[in-house]
Amino acid sequence: MRACLPDDEKLGVSNGRWVRRLYPDDSACPLSKVDRRNSKFSVFRLEYVGNADPKCWHRDDITQIANTCAEAGCQFVVNHRWVTDLKRDNKWYGWWKQYSCEYREMGDSDIQNCVDQKKVSSIEVRGASLKTVIEAYLSQKLQNINMTTETSNVVVIDTLKLPHVLWHNGIEEHRKILESYANVTADSGPTEYYFLSGFYLTSEREPHVQVDRSLQFSQAAYDILTAKGYKMINAFDVTAAFAFDTDGQVR
Repeated sequence: MRACLPDDEKLGVSNGRWVRRLYPDDSACPLSKVDRRNSKFSVFRLEYVGNADPKCWHRDDITQIANTCAEAGCQFVVNHRWVTDLKRDNKWYGWWKQYSCEYREMGDSDIQNCVDQKKVSSIEVRGASLKTVIEAYLSQKLQNINMTTETSNVVVIDTLKLPHVLWHNGIEEHRKILESYANVTADSGPTEYYFLSGFYLTSEREPHVQVDRSLQFSQAAYDILTAKGYKMINAFDVTAAFAFDTDGQVR
């Protein structure tokens, strides 16, 4: 199957699904350990082993995930909230698969080769709260990678401050902000620009933070920013599929 391209990240259609497999035990993979080397993680995260078999990278301990509640007044509802059916299991093992293409799993050696070939000197993440989540993931994934020191390519990932703008801005205000973004053609310098779409939202955290608005704001970003040279990372598809699968598995 061919490798996935930016055009395969389009919105409005189902591009893939989550595939769950039998959880590999510690005889097939390195012993699962909590990542204590990375101070950026505010919640539980398994240690990443970049030189292990790719099948070992997708293991999660469900008992350690989504056990905290930080919103105001949460203590009054924490024992009465909806909980995904996955919480009945102790472990999760699976990954996202596109229908018409595939993403290559990259370990330390593959990532280092990519950094060397593209001469990547740094990866900058912009945005608000989701920015810290992505930075934490990158700090783990890139902990053994040496960035290029010469004048070279910078990769920028912009979360567009979603989902915060869903609550605070109207769609026209959102469009005006996006229109103010500069064009990033090949002539604009040695930088690659990406932006993250909104998520498929299942919480009731704020009245305006809804699925329809997330898709509407994401589509506006796609229409405006891709024309300016940005590339979209589709987070809507993977969260929509995961929400559907976990909610629909109740027996």
